[in-house]
Amino acid sequence: MQKESRVCQNCRNSFAIEPEDFLFYEKIDVPPPTWCPGCRNMRRMLWREEKTLYRDICKLCGKKIVTIHAPGGPFTVICRECYNSDKWDPLSYGRAYDFKRPFFAQYRELMEAVPRPALTGANLVRSDFTHACLNVKDCYYVFWSYFSENAENCYALLLSKNAYDCYVTDNSDHVYGSLHCNRLYKVRNGFFSDDCMNSSFIFDCVGCSDCFGCINLRKQKYRLWNEQFSKEEYYERLKYWDLGSYARLEEAKNKFRSLYLSTPHRFAHVVSSQDVTGDIIRDTKDCKTCFSALDGVEHCRYVYFGGLNLKDAWDTSIGGDTSNLMYETCAVTGHASRCFFSAGGTNCRDTYYSDWAANSSYVFGCISIKNKQYCILNKQYTKQEYEELLPKIKKQMEDIPYIDKKGRVYKFGEFFPPELSAYAYNEAFAFPWYPKTKEEVVGEGWQWRDPSERSYEISLKPENLPDHVRDVDDSITREVVGCAHKGICNEQCTTAFRISQAELEFYRKMNIALPRLCPNCRNAERLRWRNAYTLWRRKCMCNKAGHVHGDNPCAAEFETTFSPERREIIYCADCYRAEFL
Repeated sequence: MQKESRVCQNCRNSFAIEPEDFLFYEKIDVPPPTWCPGCRNMRRMLWREEKTLYRDICKLCGKKIVTIHAPGGPFTVICRECYNSDKWDPLSYGRAYDFKRPFFAQYRELMEAVPRPALTGANLVRSDFTHACLNVKDCYYVFWSYFSENAENCYALLLSKNAYDCYVTDNSDHVYGSLHCNRLYKVRNGFFSDDCMNSSFIFDCVGCSDCFGCINLRKQKYRLWNEQFSKEEYYERLKYWDLGSYARLEEAKNKFRSLYLSTPHRFAHVVSSQDVTGDIIRDTKDCKTCFSALDGVEHCRYVYFGGLNLKDAWDTSIGGDTSNLMYETCAVTGHASRCFFSAGGTNCRDTYYSDWAANSSYVFGCISIKNKQYCILNKQYTKQEYEELLPKIKKQMEDIPYIDKKGRVYKFGEFFPPELSAYAYNEAFAFPWYPKTKEEVVGEGWQWRDPSERSYEISLKPENLPDHVRDVDDSITREVVGCAHKGICNEQCTTAFRISQAELEFYRKMNIALPRLCPNCRNAERLRWRNAYTLWRRKCMCNKAGHVHGDNPCAAEFETTFSPERREIIYCADCYRAEFL
């Protein structure tokens, strides 16, 4: 097989299908994709919710609930407890396959009939406002996190506590504003840093303590803006950088950004890995075009947020936990195998086009199936009936495809159409990574949800907050604080927010000025420190003598997430190592 160039059915740009891709498609018996890798990932991420919460009523028990689904929609939404109970049977919503109609139209009808969970998660203690979390305690507005406690406004915590405004942070305690960090203690605004403590504004630092405003350091101490000082002089100079003051915090942010832009960076964050391309990769091998591939990922392509011994997977968004042979899946985890074109699910095998399947196998087009086998559209079949129907359905999907409003064709081998997702584009996981305006989304024929009418009134404008946290009274917890963006950004701004008592005590303890942005806008600001999912072919920008390239500019080439238009100085691995390690 030879490499082929195709035109993406969605963006109309060309993309390549490599010989190894063809071998994988043949191995799992699916046709090659008609969308490019980026559009495929966007399409999958559109089928998973991000961080928007609503209030509603459980359609089964009638109690008030917090939910990821907007009220008044076409779906039957029930509380977490009812969803996990025996009060209802997913098979009771089953229906026979109609060979005269497109599969995806039938699936959407099933989506509207089968109850959907308001929130997911298990083993939660005083953590009602969390979603997709496991074993968390005293958490608020926390998503996709595990074995963590005392946290607010966080995403993807693991084994962490006392964390606020953090994104993908592991094994950490007393952390604020961190992004892709591991094993931090008492760190404020740490980015891509590991094994650090008592530090603030650090980027790509490892094994450091008592550092402020530092980049690319290893096992350093008493550094201020990358400059070495004695212990006494470091703490004397640090008095000026009092982050309890909002004015000083903003000054530090601006100075840190300037230092970041003037300091060379490695072309990709790759640690203990071999034969890989992409970014944010750790303990991984033989993986191409992968992003956030962590801990034992092997022989994968086009993985976005995958880890924990994920193997032999193509086009996987949010997956792992000893899963294998996955293709076009989103949020499928937990020892899954041979799962294709599915969203959500755990401990499943041989599943096609299903959502929230659990401990099931040999299912096609099912929703919320638990501990079942041989089901199609939530209807139970015998093994023989299932095996006879499956090839007929695949052929019917070829003969009678679903065609969306823009003329894009969906046959067997395509993931679910974006327009059929249960979530509006600006509520979905795709939105932060593939931002679009309302006009762009509506023009594609996809859903957009305007903000619901707010029932609160802002009682305190952000500019009227005390500059220093020491001057903040407990009464602040009763105020509705306006967001400085005032809802005019494209960041899902909530226009206002509250400061909880636990949050206020954390700011005081860590000496951090009160925020002036709502949690969603803070999250968007933090994510700007991470690159998107596009790889660019570039050359090393190093021209320093003494490196492996001698007196000539380095000629090394690589694939990087830093586009040519970016202002950062990008080094190859050898030049980065020679200068900083």
